[in-house]
Amino acid sequence: MEIVKICPELDIAMDVDSGLVAETRKDILMVDLNPVEERIKKLEELVIAFENSLDPRNPPLKSFPNRDRVYEIAGYFKGIFFGFWLALAIMTLVIFAIIKLYPGLIQ
Repeated sequence: MEIVKICPELDIAMDVDSGLVAETRKDILMVDLNPVEERIKKLEELVIAFENSLDPRNPPLKSFPNRDRVYEIAGYFKGIFFGFWLALAIMTLVIFAIIKLYPGLIQ
């Protein structure tokens, strides 16, 4: 919102956007909220992206096309990876326990 003072002595100003000519008042403060509105829109976009990231079927905010279900696939691979290493550790402990309990099996 831009205001042009037409006559500063008489406190007359014109609003550039609407073309309205009116008397200015000292007790009223006019604030341009367009920059605040732009920041709020950007924050709303980020909030929506954050909410979508909680559902593994949605793509990330800034990703290439056709990247749906990328979080779901990553979850499967993570489970397989940690499951493999956990099973390997348990099998190693079981083998050491068997060797410790029955030392005659390895001869």
